[in-house]
Amino acid sequence: MTFTNIKCGTKDAKFAHFKSCYIKAVNRTHKYVDVYVNLYKLPIDNVTITFKVMRHDHGYKPFFIDYTFDGCKFLRNQKHPILKLFYKIYQGSSNINHTCPFDHDIIVDHLWTGNIESDFLKYLPMINGDYALFSNWSTDNIIRAYVNLYIRITDRYN
Repeated sequence: MTFTNIKCGTKDAKFAHFKSCYIKAVNRTHKYVDVYVNLYKLPIDNVTITFKVMRHDHGYKPFFIDYTFDGCKFLRNQKHPILKLFYKIYQGSSNINHTCPFDHDIIVDHLWTGNIESDFLKYLPMINGDYALFSNWSTDNIIRAYVNLYIRITDRYN
């Protein structure tokens, strides 16, 4: 698995700004993602996340997951098994590792593909192809930001 692209943006420039949002190649096979979001209206005590897994087939189409959930409620009680798999992928690389309120900027530092291969793909095998993870992040029922991460899954032995 490899990251192929990342797109981050704000829908409300008075609320947040992406200081960084990029993929960096470590070597020919491993890449990592760094995201740094400056938050201007703190503290944040409610977060709604819409999360979709998309598969490229003549354009990106919904695949497997299209889910909206209360982020603060999930962080308090991590019972949903699929959400927990996704959370464990970035938990160790991020400061999104506690319950609300958030009174600081959001950082994802050096999230590398190995975490996804070891923590996620062993439970949910996916066929070769291009995929995208689309997410919208809302507070007070207003979409504030989006992060779209694009990945490619190929057999290790090709």
